[in-house]
Amino acid sequence: MSTENVTYAYQVTATNGVGVSQFFLEPTFTTFRTTGNGSVSAGAVTIECCPGNTPMTDVPSLGFAPAWTALTTIAVPANSTVEYRAGIVSGTFRARISTPVTGGTVTVLAIRPEEQRGWSRRSS
Repeated sequence: MSTENVTYAYQVTATNGVGVSQFFLEPTFTTFRTTGNGSVSAGAVTIECCPGNTPMTDVPSLGFAPAWTALTTIAVPANSTVEYRAGIVSGTFRARISTPVTGGTVTVLAIRPEEQRGWSRRSS
């Protein structure tokens, strides 16, 4: 077995909005990478989680809304990247643009190491 990094895109060249949510079933080390594209003069991204097996929908059903918890808020840097090492996490995550980005855009990725199971081949 070997370990490779797997990358998930939460926001891609965005200026506002919630972006996509991703569920991580297994607890694994995760790093969130926030990149400011262009001469960003303002903007912030809040990395949020909804722990456990909480049902996730865009529209609350049966009166239950997702219970999002902020892990950190990152000021969007101009033409550079900031990393937040969340440690070992599981649950559902998102990168919500909590302050609109001006003067550029933001891209937020999550990087997780995952085991890759390969085949061993015998030479003939």
